[in-house]
Amino acid sequence: MAGIARSRTKRRPRVAFVLSGGGNLGAIQIGMLRALTERAITPDVVLGCSIGALNGAGFAADPTLSGIRHLESVWRRTEAYDVMPSSRIPGPVQLLRKGEALHSNAGLRKTIEAFLVRRDTFEELAVEFQCVATDVESAMEKWFTAGAIEAPILASAALPAVYPPVMIDGIRYVDGGVVDNVPITRAVDLGAKKIYVLHVGLHGRPQAEIRRPLDAALMAYWIARNGRFARDLATLPKGVEVVVLPPGDRPDIRYDDFSQTAVLLNQGYEGAAAHLDALAAAEATEPSLADRLRREMFETADWRRVLERRRGKAVLEQRPPEEEAELDALADDLG
Repeated sequence: MAGIARSRTKRRPRVAFVLSGGGNLGAIQIGMLRALTERAITPDVVLGCSIGALNGAGFAADPTLSGIRHLESVWRRTEAYDVMPSSRIPGPVQLLRKGEALHSNAGLRKTIEAFLVRRDTFEELAVEFQCVATDVESAMEKWFTAGAIEAPILASAALPAVYPPVMIDGIRYVDGGVVDNVPITRAVDLGAKKIYVLHVGLHGRPQAEIRRPLDAALMAYWIARNGRFARDLATLPKGVEVVVLPPGDRPDIRYDDFSQTAVLLNQGYEGAAAHLDALAAAEATEPSLADRLRREMFETADWRRVLERRRGKAVLEQRPPEEEAELDALADDLG
């Protein structure tokens, strides 16, 4: 097999990279990984969900700038047809036809193979990697950590209605984002003290215009799966530092539109690079400023204000009534 397997010696990780789900926005994560790698920020464990599982496994296979260039090249040449083969059946008819999903996962399987370059097991990766999927019958999360790697990634990325469920050892799994889209608590449970969160989506409501019933269903699913992220941020234990890398503005694209990959790669890189540099400079000279910079990732995304509402704290700034109403609605949506 290609590559050198990592050491089998077990130790509790100190640094974790957490890669969220997010579909075709996943190119943002590759830019973030480049920024982290250029600054010699390396993980002890990589945790991924859905597209984050695919990106995370690809990075764990070769956590170098050369490996990232490979991932960039795969993303740049990926078209919607590669991962979501089109059908001659009109869209509305597809939604009404019988079957488990709109698309086969055959194209996604080939993409996984391109990312991993003949690494077939978790043990062959250079960095420890784990991915999460949802056990349909128990409605519980399932973490895959060893053995064959392709089926767990397929399961983690099996977006309901878009891809079919994946059977592993007689158990049916769907997208891990149903239960844990941004698995920071897994990193905490593994002992990580510093967690870099590579979240690709807008941290509030999706901005994409709803043109079809499926778009509305995906938006509702997006809100639901991000609810846990808000709860996890609100209950982080002391001594754990979380660095949320800025995802930038979400382009107004559909879930099956891969035309903006180059823009997203650059967006993820530039935002992460600027934030990491500012954070490093502040930590060296003014720790209190570093703390503020970390908090600003929540402020700019409206997460901090949502968390303040959840904790019953006062909002620190006055906002127009219509924006306050939106934040109240978001807090309600996130439970």
